[in-house]
Amino acid sequence: MALRTVLDTNVVISGLLFTGPPHRILQFAIRRKILPVTSPVLLEELTGVLRTKFKYPASVAETVTAEWADLCERIEPITRLAAVPQDPSDNRVLECAVDGKAETVVTGDRHLLALGTFRNIPILRPQEFLDRIHL
Repeated sequence: MALRTVLDTNVVISGLLFTGPPHRILQFAIRRKILPVTSPVLLEELTGVLRTKFKYPASVAETVTAEWADLCERIEPITRLAAVPQDPSDNRVLECAVDGKAETVVTGDRHLLALGTFRNIPILRPQEFLDRIHL
Protein backbone atom coordinates (compact mmCIF):
# COMPACT_ATOMS: atom_id res chain seq x y z
CA MET A 1 0.00 0.00 0.00
CA ALA A 2 1.30 3.43 -0.95
CA LEU A 3 2.51 5.82 1.75
CA ARG A 4 -0.14 8.49 2.43
CA THR A 5 1.69 11.82 2.17
CA VAL A 6 0.72 15.47 2.16
CA LEU A 7 3.05 17.43 -0.10
CA ASP A 8 3.03 21.12 0.74
CA THR A 9 2.48 23.44 -2.21
CA ASN A 10 6.13 24.54 -2.16
CA VAL A 11 7.22 20.93 -2.71
CA VAL A 12 4.73 20.35 -5.52
CA ILE A 13 5.84 23.50 -7.33
CA SER A 14 9.54 22.73 -6.85
CA GLY A 15 8.91 19.24 -8.16
CA LEU A 16 7.11 20.54 -11.22
CA LEU A 17 9.61 23.24 -12.12
CA PHE A 18 12.99 21.94 -11.03
CA THR A 19 15.01 18.75 -10.66
CA GLY A 20 16.09 17.47 -7.27
CA PRO A 21 14.35 15.78 -4.34
CA PRO A 22 10.89 17.35 -4.86
CA HIS A 23 10.92 16.19 -8.50
CA ARG A 24 11.87 12.67 -7.41
CA ILE A 25 8.98 12.68 -4.93
CA LEU A 26 6.53 13.67 -7.69
CA GLN A 27 7.88 10.79 -9.76
CA PHE A 28 7.00 8.44 -6.88
CA ALA A 29 3.46 9.86 -6.96
CA ILE A 30 3.19 9.32 -10.71
CA ARG A 31 4.39 5.73 -10.30
CA ARG A 32 1.93 5.24 -7.39
CA LYS A 33 4.71 4.51 -4.90
CA ILE A 34 3.24 7.18 -2.63
CA LEU A 35 -0.34 8.41 -2.36
CA PRO A 36 -0.43 12.20 -2.17
CA VAL A 37 -3.34 13.52 -0.12
CA THR A 38 -4.65 17.00 -0.84
CA SER A 39 -7.62 19.27 -0.23
CA PRO A 40 -9.51 21.94 -2.16
CA VAL A 41 -7.71 24.69 -0.23
CA LEU A 42 -4.27 23.26 -1.10
CA LEU A 43 -5.28 22.88 -4.75
CA GLU A 44 -6.47 26.49 -4.83
CA GLU A 45 -3.16 27.57 -3.34
CA LEU A 46 -1.27 25.68 -6.06
CA THR A 47 -3.25 27.41 -8.81
CA GLY A 48 -2.80 30.79 -7.15
CA VAL A 49 0.96 30.46 -6.71
CA LEU A 50 1.42 29.27 -10.30
CA ARG A 51 -0.56 32.28 -11.52
CA THR A 52 0.84 35.00 -9.28
CA LYS A 53 4.43 34.03 -8.53
CA PHE A 54 5.24 32.13 -11.72
CA LYS A 55 2.94 34.09 -14.07
CA TYR A 56 1.26 31.01 -15.56
CA PRO A 57 -1.82 31.85 -17.62
CA ALA A 58 -5.00 30.88 -15.74
CA SER A 59 -5.80 28.02 -18.11
CA VAL A 60 -2.33 26.50 -17.75
CA ALA A 61 -2.31 26.86 -13.96
CA GLU A 62 -5.74 25.22 -13.76
CA THR A 63 -4.64 22.37 -16.06
CA VAL A 64 -1.50 21.72 -14.01
CA THR A 65 -3.56 21.76 -10.81
CA ALA A 66 -6.15 19.39 -12.29
CA GLU A 67 -3.43 16.96 -13.37
CA TRP A 68 -1.90 17.07 -9.89
CA ALA A 69 -5.32 16.56 -8.31
CA ASP A 70 -5.83 13.45 -10.45
CA LEU A 71 -2.75 11.89 -8.83
CA CYS A 72 -4.01 12.64 -5.34
CA GLU A 73 -6.62 11.46 -2.95
CA ARG A 74 -8.72 14.55 -2.34
CA ILE A 75 -10.30 15.07 1.05
CA GLU A 76 -12.34 17.85 2.60
CA PRO A 77 -10.88 18.48 6.07
CA ILE A 78 -13.34 19.18 8.84
CA THR A 79 -10.69 19.64 11.54
CA ARG A 80 -9.74 23.28 12.19
CA LEU A 81 -6.32 23.90 13.71
CA ALA A 82 -4.35 26.86 15.00
CA ALA A 83 -1.02 25.08 15.53
CA VAL A 84 1.00 27.60 13.47
CA PRO A 85 0.03 31.10 14.60
CA GLN A 86 2.95 32.67 12.69
CA ASP A 87 1.42 31.57 9.36
CA PRO A 88 -2.22 30.47 9.62
CA SER A 89 -2.23 29.10 6.05
CA ASP A 90 0.21 26.41 7.22
CA ASN A 91 -2.62 25.03 9.36
CA ARG A 92 -4.40 23.95 6.16
CA VAL A 93 -1.54 21.52 5.48
CA LEU A 94 -1.86 20.05 8.96
CA GLU A 95 -5.65 19.81 8.68
CA CYS A 96 -5.27 17.89 5.42
CA ALA A 97 -2.71 15.59 7.03
CA VAL A 98 -4.83 14.87 10.10
CA ASP A 99 -8.15 14.31 8.33
CA GLY A 100 -6.47 12.60 5.36
CA LYS A 101 -4.77 10.14 7.72
CA ALA A 102 -1.37 11.02 6.24
CA GLU A 103 1.69 9.16 7.38
CA THR A 104 4.02 12.06 6.53
CA VAL A 105 4.04 15.73 5.55
CA VAL A 106 6.75 16.92 3.16
CA THR A 107 7.52 20.62 3.14
CA GLY A 108 10.16 23.27 2.86
CA ASP A 109 8.20 25.62 5.12
CA ARG A 110 10.18 26.64 8.18
CA HIS A 111 7.13 27.00 10.45
CA LEU A 112 5.95 23.48 9.71
CA LEU A 113 9.46 22.03 9.88
CA ALA A 114 9.92 23.64 13.31
CA LEU A 115 7.10 21.43 14.62
CA GLY A 116 9.02 18.25 13.68
CA THR A 117 5.89 16.16 14.08
CA PHE A 118 2.22 16.91 14.53
CA ARG A 119 -0.11 14.34 16.10
CA ASN A 120 2.51 11.67 15.43
CA ILE A 121 2.82 12.65 11.75
CA PRO A 122 6.48 13.35 10.84
CA ILE A 123 7.07 16.66 9.04
CA LEU A 124 10.06 16.25 6.76
CA ARG A 125 12.14 18.14 4.22
CA PRO A 126 12.06 16.51 0.76
CA GLN A 127 15.52 14.93 1.11
CA GLU A 128 14.71 13.62 4.59
CA PHE A 129 11.56 12.04 3.17
CA LEU A 130 13.56 10.35 0.39
CA ASP A 131 16.16 9.14 2.89
CA ARG A 132 13.46 7.53 5.06
CA ILE A 133 11.15 5.87 2.55
CA HIS A 134 13.60 3.63 0.68
CA LEU A 135 11.49 3.21 -2.46
